[in-house]
Amino acid sequence: MPVGAVDVEHTGPGTLAGRFLRTFWQPVQRSQDLAADRAKPMRIMGENITLYRGEGGPAHAIAFRCAHRGTQLSTGWVEGDDLRCFYHGWKYDANGQCIEQPAEPEPFCQRIKIRAYPTQEYLGLIFAYLGEGDPPAFPLYPYMERQGVLENETYIRPCNYYNNLENDSAHVYFVHRRPGVDWREWNGIPPRFEAEETVWGVTTATIHANGRRTVTHRGIPNMIFRKADQGAGPRPDALEWRVPLDDENHHSFRIGLIPVTGDDEMRKWRERVAALEVQLDLDPCALGERVLVGALQIDEIDKKRTNIVYVEDTLSEVGQGPIADRVNEVLGATDVGVTVLRNIWERELRNLEADRPLKAWSIGDWFESAPGPSLLVEPTAWFGR
Repeated sequence: MPVGAVDVEHTGPGTLAGRFLRTFWQPVQRSQDLAADRAKPMRIMGENITLYRGEGGPAHAIAFRCAHRGTQLSTGWVEGDDLRCFYHGWKYDANGQCIEQPAEPEPFCQRIKIRAYPTQEYLGLIFAYLGEGDPPAFPLYPYMERQGVLENETYIRPCNYYNNLENDSAHVYFVHRRPGVDWREWNGIPPRFEAEETVWGVTTATIHANGRRTVTHRGIPNMIFRKADQGAGPRPDALEWRVPLDDENHHSFRIGLIPVTGDDEMRKWRERVAALEVQLDLDPCALGERVLVGALQIDEIDKKRTNIVYVEDTLSEVGQGPIADRVNEVLGATDVGVTVLRNIWERELRNLEADRPLKAWSIGDWFESAPGPSLLVEPTAWFGR
């Protein structure tokens, strides 16, 4: 159901929200998950594409099907920086231009061109631009380029991306309750929730009576940034994207930067991150699905073998349904961040529909000055680590 009178949930080709999301670069794959000489089928915003990495190293994205008989191009062979169709050997370069038709007595390659999508690799992710015309300048995040150890996490969650994107500040004290982040420790005085529009998107803050403060930044259209408090030791600053696969599934990408220096410290943290990937061998989304159908209780889950935060978020987000019912919900004071975000989306989509200018969202040096938590713990960060 639309936010206000504007549909934010449906993002396929030609939809208003889909057009808006396509004006931005979107991550489509972790770099580490696409080997050289390999092609993969990908789905993003209801659109199928072919992602492949040439022998020279760069990742490329072209149309899903061959122009000849429409077979799936990812089943073919990578040759140099080109891709040859499995069915009849038509060969395409990274720009989608057909350059060989080996079975044709009189090749007509020059007349055949399929769509190609600009790509860029950055901070361990492969980004693609699916919009029309020339892409905007690729956004850089110098704050995440600082010296340290990078970790890249990803998951697919079976619900609309907007269910995840507007995950509110209050939920951590219930969904992720732990000592120190538990609503039962408020002593009858709930925190104050604030939100404001910024040059990058929306900043939400939770302020407790004792001065404790936590902050989350949401970038337009589908990004989240959390600056960690380093006072308790190195913790990851996190930059995330919620990318629709289709209207009922989305792909989440997370870049975590642990700001450590020195060879010994960096080696120790790389080893810890690598060990954690092996240790966490249970799929949090699958576990969440089992809890939702009543086959498992959350307290029965081995928290040392899964990211329990992801399990809990699966319950609260997928539990709203594949697409949340935003007509019959009842919002309260805790939902101020949700309201500000929805108002921005409605404004921007209405402007897009009317061919009016959109806001020029800015990064610049904003990340460096963006506020973080005032005390110790960012509530959703690194539980169980």
